[in-house]
Amino acid sequence: MSSFVIKLIAIITMFCDHFGDAVLGRFSILNIIGRIAFPLFCFQIVVGYKHTKNVKNYLIRLFVFGLISQIPFSLFTYSYLGRFDLLNVYFTLALGLLAIYVLDTLPKKYKIIAVVFDIILMAIAEFAQTDYGWFGVCLIICIYLFYNDKKATFNVSKSIYNDVASNKEITKNIAPLASENAITYFNNNILFAIVFLALLIIKFSNYFASSSYNYGLVQIIGTFFPIIFMLLYNGKKGPSMKYVFYAFYPVHLLILVAIHYMI
Repeated sequence: MSSFVIKLIAIITMFCDHFGDAVLGRFSILNIIGRIAFPLFCFQIVVGYKHTKNVKNYLIRLFVFGLISQIPFSLFTYSYLGRFDLLNVYFTLALGLLAIYVLDTLPKKYKIIAVVFDIILMAIAEFAQTDYGWFGVCLIICIYLFYNDKKATFNVSKSIYNDVASNKEITKNIAPLASENAITYFNNNILFAIVFLALLIIKFSNYFASSSYNYGLVQIIGTFFPIIFMLLYNGKKGPSMKYVFYAFYPVHLLILVAIHYMI
């Protein structure tokens, strides 16, 4: 599954979520489908970070589209929540990108500073009331940490199998190492799934506190489901429609605001 396909799934499910808010009201089946979108956007931030040639431009681009999208987003949230004070998801994604950049670039002896800085970024996201708040920034960090290990172990195993495929004796001696890397790859996936699930339980714990157990459980399952698409990612980019995807967010919000007031 290419990056393009994952982005397409993300924007389609996001549209379902927002269409449900604008037309059907909150907590409809479309909102449940919409839980798929955000984790995939977080995943794409990590993929984008790994492939971008200029992190600074990537970060600026997210902030610029955050500014462009803020008025449409505020109009949208006001239409069904009566609130103007929330910040759109681009700001969450930008803070998440900044968090993994700092974590990646600071020397090991300064890692504690990077951790503290990332905690501050999560606090900023929550205090500024960005979409998904602390959870969004934290999820991007977690995906980044496990994404590194998964790709590394997978590539090592693949390389070993390719190199020794034509030599049975070498295969006999090195195959256990490839298997060990494959096991590490599997274990990282399991660990990521556990951490992801724990974050979701914390994120949606308010539903359990208010006795909305069923809806809280559905929210957790819906948001956890995109892990399947992350694992199916094949490392390929697919068709390049970068600015189409960027522009879709503010444009579809304006359209849904218009539809909301027309009905």
